[in-house]
Amino acid sequence: MVKLFLKIGVSLFLLAFFAIRADLEAMSAAFTGIQPAWYILSLLAALSGPLIMSGKYRLLIARTSLDLPFFRLVAVNFIARFYALFLPSALGPEAVRWYKITKNKKGKSFFLAATIVERLFFLLSLFACGAIPLLLAPDPTVQTLAARLWPALAITSLGFMLALTYFFWPGLQRVMQHRVITMLRLSQESKVRIFLGNFSLKNLSLRIVGMLLAYTLLWQASFLARMYFLFLALDLPFGFLDVTWMGSLVMLLQVVPVSFGGLGVREGAFAYLFTLHGVQTEAGVVVGMLFFSQMLILCFVGWLCQLFEGYFE
Repeated sequence: MVKLFLKIGVSLFLLAFFAIRADLEAMSAAFTGIQPAWYILSLLAALSGPLIMSGKYRLLIARTSLDLPFFRLVAVNFIARFYALFLPSALGPEAVRWYKITKNKKGKSFFLAATIVERLFFLLSLFACGAIPLLLAPDPTVQTLAARLWPALAITSLGFMLALTYFFWPGLQRVMQHRVITMLRLSQESKVRIFLGNFSLKNLSLRIVGMLLAYTLLWQASFLARMYFLFLALDLPFGFLDVTWMGSLVMLLQVVPVSFGGLGVREGAFAYLFTLHGVQTEAGVVVGMLFFSQMLILCFVGWLCQLFEGYFE
């Protein structure tokens, strides 16, 4: 509760700062000028996200002790979005998903491995969409930003690739597990040894890897469509390439759990990035608030799924 109130406090402070510094008339004009059709299309793209995630997890847990019907996974993913509003954004949804899917079942360490793999694919796609368009942007100001961000993005992406290698290279897994077991002198009955033995993917194949990549790209496409339609709703002068790197970088920034649902951080990030193109900061704040409104709608659907969870069993 202390952390929650601290995050709410940070969000309120940032919003108060924007209210003082921003032109409230310009923000009001931006809100009244929203084109509803584009906003609705953006919302539909947002609602498709949990469906795509459900397909990805259905692929990872198929034919295991955790196998669940698709629509049950859809409900779990929406419920995870509901709790994500109050829990740390980097771990909250995953913790809820892990609890809901593995409750009273075996395979908890396997599902943890599956979750890590899914998150690594997700983060790698965001890094790629945030970094590659920056390198292609002709704007000198954007190229300067790319020069600052690219080393950090490249090093982090390399770390993600090494982590994925562990899960998709069984020989490396066995070597690493053997070294840990030997170093810690773990017995056959040791819980740590049993955890390490199950900390791997059960359905590993080239087909699984290809479909995981396809689901990840499909989710990324739905997210970029969501952001693009949101920008169109405000008639902003940005192309799809601009939306790609801005939306991806801001989404990465939202992972840092310093505010309530990213509120304040997201608005400030969009405001700053918009100034690089000479667009009013108020427009960036409005984009962030519209994005948050969609988050609230997703949370409401998740609350309904939680309320009627028994019907999805």
